[in-house]
Amino acid sequence: MLISRMTVYRIVGSLLLLCAVLPLSAETWFVRQDGGTRYSSRVHGGQCDGKADAPYPGKGSNRHCAFSSAQYLYLDGTYGVSKWVIAGGDTVVIRGCAALPGEQNPHPPDCRIGYGNAVNKAGICFGVADCGIPPPPSGTATHPTKILGGCAYGTYTCSPVVGYPYAKDNLAQIYGGFGLGVVLHLEGSRYVDIEGLEITSHNGKCTRVGYPQYPSGCNSGQPWSDFSNVGISFGNTSSNLLLQDVYIHGFTGQGIYGPIGGPVALNRVSIDFNAFAGWNFDDGHSTPDAPGSTITASYVRMEGNGCLEEYPIVHKQFPALSCWDSDDGGFGDSWSGQNSQLASFICDHCVMAYNTKDGFMGPHTMIHYLKITHSESYGNMGQQWKWGTSQGATTIFENNLTVGNCRRMAEPMPGARPGFNRYLGLFCRAAGDIFSFYGAPDSTLLFADNSTVGYSATTFDLSCQTPNACSSSNFTFRNNIVLGFLDPKYSTGEVPGLFYLGDPSVKVSTDHDLFYNLRSRPCPHFGATNLICSSPEFVSQPPSRLTSESQMDHFNFHPQATSPAVAHGIAVNGLTKDYFGVPRPNPPTIGAVEPER
Repeated sequence: MLISRMTVYRIVGSLLLLCAVLPLSAETWFVRQDGGTRYSSRVHGGQCDGKADAPYPGKGSNRHCAFSSAQYLYLDGTYGVSKWVIAGGDTVVIRGCAALPGEQNPHPPDCRIGYGNAVNKAGICFGVADCGIPPPPSGTATHPTKILGGCAYGTYTCSPVVGYPYAKDNLAQIYGGFGLGVVLHLEGSRYVDIEGLEITSHNGKCTRVGYPQYPSGCNSGQPWSDFSNVGISFGNTSSNLLLQDVYIHGFTGQGIYGPIGGPVALNRVSIDFNAFAGWNFDDGHSTPDAPGSTITASYVRMEGNGCLEEYPIVHKQFPALSCWDSDDGGFGDSWSGQNSQLASFICDHCVMAYNTKDGFMGPHTMIHYLKITHSESYGNMGQQWKWGTSQGATTIFENNLTVGNCRRMAEPMPGARPGFNRYLGLFCRAAGDIFSFYGAPDSTLLFADNSTVGYSATTFDLSCQTPNACSSSNFTFRNNIVLGFLDPKYSTGEVPGLFYLGDPSVKVSTDHDLFYNLRSRPCPHFGATNLICSSPEFVSQPPSRLTSESQMDHFNFHPQATSPAVAHGIAVNGLTKDYFGVPRPNPPTIGAVEPER
């Protein structure tokens, strides 16, 4: 059978297109402390090709063995040259690193990223303007590029730290220093998986945030202080990225920085004790997120942001050297949206704790679909929860625990360094609401099966992005417990209010809720359905008038068997288990937690 020339062209074109999107021969590259220097066409004396999980045998060049440093993946020591040796769709396995030539104070098997020393900053970065890890080559949906710690390669055995108390883990550590701006760049990268890494800075001696600068300001000239500013940076073309079993901490700026350009997933990630913020979406140029950008977060913790971390870590439960807020040159958000526009944000098993500003996420963040489940927020100095929505948005907030104790960091913390809070003063900023929602026209909010306690001035501050335009929106509260306390050291001198409606168009409906010890006295005048106005009788519930901030630490949200909340809720579609995974009977208990059985 004869085939036309045009058909041949089409077949060849299709094959060429297929070759362009799929890696022809994906490679696996290895980094080990006992590996060797990198062989390249420019460095013929390099010891290893980086393609075998094997040590350098001790002699010869271009041997089939691992690199001895993660920096050999993009540097070979040639002046001014930084280029990945890997291709899109390849896998990198980092087991540990040796000290590089010219490095000062190395910490093998941890991997120094960036400049080698305090004087000429060179090492193998000599002549390279930015010696952080450059954006990895993009992979594809079926063949993502993978940057893995050793625990994430082969048999999956990563056991990361997810929040404090600090414990030893088996993640591969990469750390930046001597004035490095960013450890790992992901601007423009697509289909890249980052797994099994601890990303940090061995600092603890200087800060670029806060006033006064304690213990000292970082020196940005010879001799350079050994600090790094950012863990990971994104851009609005970064998309289809996965961070899994990743622990980011100890930076003078942000743990993560910049907007996103598409789907980003975080699974078992901790972003803690970064002196400015946890994740700041504002890149300093008001760059918007790309349309359709999404975040899916599962088991993510944000703690102690706004605080400079100790190094070495001594106070393992709360290793803050010093903290600052917005009144003294600091910041302190965990997630900081800053005018971000996201198509969706899903947060399951997220924890935001003891950050020096807000827990989640800022009123100027426009989120079209927001779902927060099985999550906690407590001890943050601003609002515990804070977000904005776009027109036609859907918000679902279910099975969450909240403690509105915005003055917690004014007092000593268990396991913390004495005086860590000496510069803090902006407690309960922005009126100290526990929740601040900015709704939008034609939107829905379902706030169901949550337990909230606290002493902040207002529990729910509800407003509208467009004045007088939210009459078409629906704010529904169902099966929730709100319990107020009095903190005599807080300036209001009263228990919290329940609802503050910042816009006259906002309408609220409630049913099967329990509201108690609140200033606005919702019972019996609120006009709700099946409203309970007596104590929820939590296990070990503190007295209504607090005498110490520590009384709300480790709050036990289990109701006693005699609680009026037990078996007085109404079934909510899809909510078959409580916060701790206990099956819910029908009728369920009001609040996020069934009683202990």
